[in-house]
Amino acid sequence: MAPTKTDNQKPIIKKLNDFYIQTRRKYLVQLTEGKYITLNKDRMENVFYLNDGMIKRHLNGDLTYGIFAGGYFNKFISFDVDCETRDAARWATLRLIYVLTEEFNIMRGHIHVSLSGNKGYHVDLFFNKPIAIQDLKAFYTTVIQEVGEVPNGEIEFRPSWSQGVKLPLGVHQKTGRRCWFVDTETLEPIKRYDYILDIEPMPADTVTDQYFDLSDEQAAEFEHVVESTDITANVADYSAGLKRATRILDAGQLLESNSRHHVTFDLAKFFHSQGYEGDEAVTHILTVLHNTPRDYFHSDSTPDFWRREAERITALVFDRGYTFGNTDQPIVIHKSEILAVLSCGTFKTKQLLYAMLVTSKRYGKSFYLTAPTARKMLGTKSNETVTNALKRLADGGFIEYTRKGEIDVAMSRDIGRPRYKPNKYRLLIDEPAADEPSVQVTQEQSVVEVAFLLCDPAEIKQYVKRREYENQWQ
Repeated sequence: MAPTKTDNQKPIIKKLNDFYIQTRRKYLVQLTEGKYITLNKDRMENVFYLNDGMIKRHLNGDLTYGIFAGGYFNKFISFDVDCETRDAARWATLRLIYVLTEEFNIMRGHIHVSLSGNKGYHVDLFFNKPIAIQDLKAFYTTVIQEVGEVPNGEIEFRPSWSQGVKLPLGVHQKTGRRCWFVDTETLEPIKRYDYILDIEPMPADTVTDQYFDLSDEQAAEFEHVVESTDITANVADYSAGLKRATRILDAGQLLESNSRHHVTFDLAKFFHSQGYEGDEAVTHILTVLHNTPRDYFHSDSTPDFWRREAERITALVFDRGYTFGNTDQPIVIHKSEILAVLSCGTFKTKQLLYAMLVTSKRYGKSFYLTAPTARKMLGTKSNETVTNALKRLADGGFIEYTRKGEIDVAMSRDIGRPRYKPNKYRLLIDEPAADEPSVQVTQEQSVVEVAFLLCDPAEIKQYVKRREYENQWQ
């Protein structure tokens, strides 16, 4: 069947945009042999954003495109049925539709199935509100448990940030088959492009009570903030988001007009990473906003709206555990740095200096450290233990304060009692030589593990007292 005429493609392209596309920065292109390549605007200089012209070529069958989820939210879920035979795929798809309708009370009219172009099917559900990816995955897992074992195949979750799914209504570049939507009773192809025009999204609370009251525009803005702040070129550099957060906190106000949403998100992640409670984070964020000149905001933006947005975004960040993007990436530790750690004092002091070393490599030599974060680093509930360890490190010349005991004037005024800003520190450990031994480590590895990777037991014993070695290092 020939592709639709140009005049009729516009509403179809709009529907594909509305239902499927959460991010345009990263997408799939299918090659003639059926394989896919991933194009990512953030990593490839000459890549275009996914646009309507590309979708038009997709509908014409010239090229075939696929999409990814934005990373945190999506407005649809696709069950990708992939089996060795068409009969097995047909059985699995009909079984899945039965489970969705009978076990999860989803109306058949809200289930939309399309051909994969090979042997399988894509079973799609569309929602009226964006849903967190992890909640969609939880729903998927529950459904698949009810479906049971799929003979000679599997049903996979799509899309995620790392695994995309092909857009419907295009042509499979290897088989040449058009990926029509199909009848959910018979799985016979519905050879009409305008099928998609009749699709209506279903209520998000049909599958989860954890959806977020975001418009598509707000979700897209959130995803853009995530993408722009979480990408780091070098694990030893500042995260872009953290750097912005620290600049804002130092200034005590917004530094750019119309930046409230981005700053709220960055600050919420910062306070979460520093061990603050959610309500404390909201209070700090609102202090920054209230200290900002009014002309930095949209004319229709109100303090009440700031508060609601700060509460909503902070709850989202804390509930989902969002952090700055380089916290899980490996970093490089050199032997001289570990020897400095071994020489600094008690085992708790060694633990703290090693944790500060890791922090400095991730976020820069000058960094924040709050009491809750320091207690977490040491695995203690005692403020005295933290205070003593910090004093030993400062007295021993391993660290210095770049900010200490500074009162947060605006916060103190608002709460009616003195409130201090988080202390800032700088490491004074010598820079390692270029040719000395080093290892890549992750955040799960302890100072003991890393020390044994770089030093033999005899070297470690030169810096560690016998009782400490017997209790902590064996």
